[in-house]
Amino acid sequence: MILDLIYPRRCPVCGGVLPFGESGACPDCAGELSFVAQPACMGCGKELGQSGPGRFSQEEYCPDCLRCRRSFSGGIALLNYNDAARKVMAGLKYKNQREYADFLAAEMTKRHGRQILRLGADALVPVPVHKRRRRERGYNQAELLAKGLSRRLPIPVKRLLLRVEYTEAQKKLGYEARQKNEERAFRAVHAARIGRALLVDDIYTTGATAEACTKALLSAGVSQVFLLNMAVGISRR
Repeated sequence: MILDLIYPRRCPVCGGVLPFGESGACPDCAGELSFVAQPACMGCGKELGQSGPGRFSQEEYCPDCLRCRRSFSGGIALLNYNDAARKVMAGLKYKNQREYADFLAAEMTKRHGRQILRLGADALVPVPVHKRRRRERGYNQAELLAKGLSRRLPIPVKRLLLRVEYTEAQKKLGYEARQKNEERAFRAVHAARIGRALLVDDIYTTGATAEACTKALLSAGVSQVFLLNMAVGISRR
């Protein structure tokens, strides 16, 4: 509580200072966050939404997962990647707002904690950043998210992945380039005795990073990989 006086909590969307003792998004911004609703893709966890007026999609998988064979076994996503979610992620990744990771981990636990525990995972595995980018940023946002989840769920964090190649920022690349960019970027280490792993990341878009990390983990002996993403983009049509 004393730390809240010295370093008051801020709304992760607008950055405004919250009243003492409060956390999360401020009232004006809370409604701007779009939490993923059911039905959601059984592959990546994207919200499937409506297929027409008054009708919800009857598909179990999004167009991306129908189009591309996935190596991961399923996924859970927290937020649809709208403007509000983009502000949260930008603050976490680029503006040193590390406390936003705690907000996201708390929301993921509140909304999906039971579902996560039912998976019976042995480890939370953060998607790594290259050592050069970690030096520039000072931290790995996925690792902060994994640690926030681990404090709330009895699942340990295991750094089983290394990013062995420094790749161009994914947001600058198209779909095919993203896939090629990530193919050899990751290597798994110390994966023995890990049956089921939860791969933790901030944003899921095309799935290129998730696929590359999953393949590295599976090749190292992990039996299954599920995704935990804080925000998820829309499917390509």
